[in-house]
Amino acid sequence: MPETPTHAAATLRHDSASLIGVDWGSSALRAWLIGADGIVARRESAAGVATIADGRFREALEALCGDWLGRAPSLPVIACGMIGSRDGWRDAGRLRTPAGLQTLAQRLSSFDDLLGRAFRVVPGLVARGQIDSPDLMRGGETQVFGALQGREGLFVLPGTHCRWVEVRDRQVVAFRTYMTGEIYSLLCRRSTLASLCGDPDDSSQHQAEALRAFDEGVDHAGTRPGSLTHLLFTARTEALLGGLAAHQLPAYLSGLLIGAEIRDASDWSPHDLVPTVVARSELASRYARAMHRLGLHGSVADGDSAAAGLAAIARAATLVA
Repeated sequence: MPETPTHAAATLRHDSASLIGVDWGSSALRAWLIGADGIVARRESAAGVATIADGRFREALEALCGDWLGRAPSLPVIACGMIGSRDGWRDAGRLRTPAGLQTLAQRLSSFDDLLGRAFRVVPGLVARGQIDSPDLMRGGETQVFGALQGREGLFVLPGTHCRWVEVRDRQVVAFRTYMTGEIYSLLCRRSTLASLCGDPDDSSQHQAEALRAFDEGVDHAGTRPGSLTHLLFTARTEALLGGLAAHQLPAYLSGLLIGAEIRDASDWSPHDLVPTVVARSELASRYARAMHRLGLHGSVADGDSAAAGLAAIARAATLVA
């Protein structure tokens, strides 16, 4: 996917880059060329860590941005996310909370041999949950520091695994993870509900009906989060008996899962912090809509906050000037 209409313009823009940033999660790979003034170019693919066979991570990265790597052999690369897990390219370790940006920068893992250039990977974070069980985050910490405008905040990071992250005095002090995205995918693709699910077409009627089903799911789970597994079963009976059309069922399931998550997270999180949703536009708007229906009023941050976070960590680590 070209970033500019002419080769000369592209070369000029690429020459202004000082860093390649990579956010490599379970289900997606995103990369940015980053310069002193921000993002120069961006690309993404569905080559998430979970989809890579036989350890072919370098091939996946080169398929997405091999021309960037080839054009500037000395340009450093910094990555975050599941690529630094034991299921990824190489384990980058993890730090315990509380942890700030400087701590992350000091504990970057150096895997220069993997790319033949400066290649750093951000460590993950570990926090303790309510039942004293460990909670783990990779990639979310980088998004938070890219979106952080003040000294504290509550950040909502939707995705395969959604995290609610509490920041105090510019340090991540606590977070809570939900398998919302993963469960939604399993329900729509692998469960007994899968054969009943369909996609809405582009008609305004189908879109409005799907949105209404989403709102109903949010309302039902938001008022009865402890009944989630029962509500999921009733989604099947509604579909079988004609209460939900095929194009409404995925939206209703999404509403149930997100509604239950938000209700539980709002009980867990400190009430003095206003939540900020950090996600791409469609997912961010879905969370913002559900939060509003359940009485939480927050804001939405730039979906490219991971790039800003990677740049900030790279500067703190003197990987770039």
